[in-house]
Parts: sequence; C-alpha cells; structure tokens
Amino acid sequence: MKTPLRLARCACLATALTLSACGSAPLLPNDALQAADIAIATADTEKAAEFAPVELKAARDHLGQARVALAKDPTEADVINARRLADAAQADAELASARARNARATAVNVELQKNIDTLREELRRSGGAAS
Repeated sequence: MKTPLRLARCACLATALTLSACGSAPLLPNDALQAADIAIATADTEKAAEFAPVELKAARDHLGQARVALAKDPTEADVINARRLADAAQADAELASARARNARATAVNVELQKNIDTLREELRRSGGAAS
C-alpha cells in the first residue's frame, strides 16, 4: 500500500511544481543582452564606428529597445521581444565587426598593391625584368 501512496504524493508534487513554474515571472534574456553588449564592445575595438557606422548604430538601437522592453514589469511577450531584439543587436554588431575587418584588410591590400607597383616600376626603369 505504500507504493500507491508514494506515487500519489509524487504526482501531487509534480503537479504543484508545474503550476508554480507556470505562474512565475518569465526568465529575463540576460544572456542575450550580455552577448549583445560584448559584440558591441568588440565592434567598437575594431573601429566599426569608422568603417560600419550604420550597422553599429542599428546594434545599439536594438539593444536599447530590448532594454526598454524589459524596463517595467515585462510580460512574457516583452521578454520574447527583448530576446529577439538582443539577438538582432548581436547580429548587427557582428556584421559591423566583419565589415570593419574587411575594410581594414582591403586598405592593407590596396597599400601592398601600390608598393608592388612601385617596385615593378623601379625595376623596369633600372633595366630589370618585372613579371
């Protein structure tokens, strides 16, 4: 007889835990906000403000909107929206970082090509063969 009683107690406990979980406040997307903050900080260090200002501004705007959504007693819909906005902010910041890296790499490539052209011209003038 102990087994059915234990089973009934476990069922009651499981039901109580399930109901209490449903009534609790939604979990805030702190991980998504932190990831967006880190991505924006990284974009700043990679000089995205110079090379990708539109994307960096979009990242900051999305992160600000996410924080506003969570500011006052957020509902579950607010939390979902804030997570979506924080994820968008992270994506925008990562795009800004990538564009900044690409712009810097392109500038280095252009400078190297100028140096190569200068060396070829000097070789040509001095009578050496350039390929």
